[in-house]
Amino acid sequence: MVLLLLIILSMIPIIELKYNSDLYDKIETFNKYCLNNDISLINELDVKNSYMWNMSTYIYDVDNLSNFFYKYTGSTSGTSAATKDYLDLNRDISIIMVNNKYIGNIMKIYNYYLNMSMPLFIFLIIFFGIQMYMYVYFDTFTELKRCLGNCDASCFRYYIYTLFVYILLFIIFFSILLKKLTELYADTDTYEYIMLMKEFDILLKENKTGSAAITDVIKKYSKYKINDISYTTIHNSAVVGELLDIYNSDTTIIYENNNNYKITLKNIDKIEYYNSDEAKDKIKNKVEDIFRFIYVYIVFLIVPLYILSISLQGNYVYLLFVIIFAIIFSISVYNVYNTLQS
Repeated sequence: MVLLLLIILSMIPIIELKYNSDLYDKIETFNKYCLNNDISLINELDVKNSYMWNMSTYIYDVDNLSNFFYKYTGSTSGTSAATKDYLDLNRDISIIMVNNKYIGNIMKIYNYYLNMSMPLFIFLIIFFGIQMYMYVYFDTFTELKRCLGNCDASCFRYYIYTLFVYILLFIIFFSILLKKLTELYADTDTYEYIMLMKEFDILLKENKTGSAAITDVIKKYSKYKINDISYTTIHNSAVVGELLDIYNSDTTIIYENNNNYKITLKNIDKIEYYNSDEAKDKIKNKVEDIFRFIYVYIVFLIVPLYILSISLQGNYVYLLFVIIFAIIFSISVYNVYNTLQS
């Protein structure tokens, strides 16, 4: 029962990721439908209504983004803006150093899955250790020998082999799924997008004189709460056009801010692309690839369910197959429905 609970807990981040991706996609679709696919009206939607914004803020630790900016010293005028504004996302390590400070990575869903799966991993290792101890001192466990009946130590050894293979398969599966989760960050445009949005957000909230040209354009086209980037209409083509004119007039500017972050709005020319179907499809496809691993989880569930049915000494095998069939059927119908909707 503990194993069943831990496996289900490990599945939750994957299910939530798929659910949120579909939810934000449907919200954006319904918004377009309600506005009759009128581009001019769609452009008036706030950033918080876009799929790209919602998914990016869901998979990243937004509160920690500012720690990834490089810093500059001295005056902003004439400072070179050739290098990047922020640190590259490193999906191979969990702790990095930036600005002489160690910070954790901002891959929120990766960390979420790691934290939810670690108890299962630890439990399996401890459980295997206990079973190995029982095998080594098999003759001293009289109750175990009585329970096994005609099965001796050699029979128990085959059980140890089977358990080892089960744990090894889980470790391999766990490693592959973690790698797939990092691909959601490395192979999509979410990191560049959310960091650019963070730059705009900092400029809006601090409202410095040196960035007035940028913030005035954003405020001009926004309705309310203009001190928060999520409530602006920055995806509006008119806003993008004016912002690009300002940026291209002097690409060497580093905008003044309270913490001396290196803010140059370097990827501002990609705003429209970030909100395009191509950029969004990259995320959706990665989420689909990750969600397919839910079927592997169902295989891992078979073992503890089967053992539980034996332990309860009842005719629960039929219930086992009914539960598995119901899960597979539900997921299949859900996937077919989404395919037809698209």
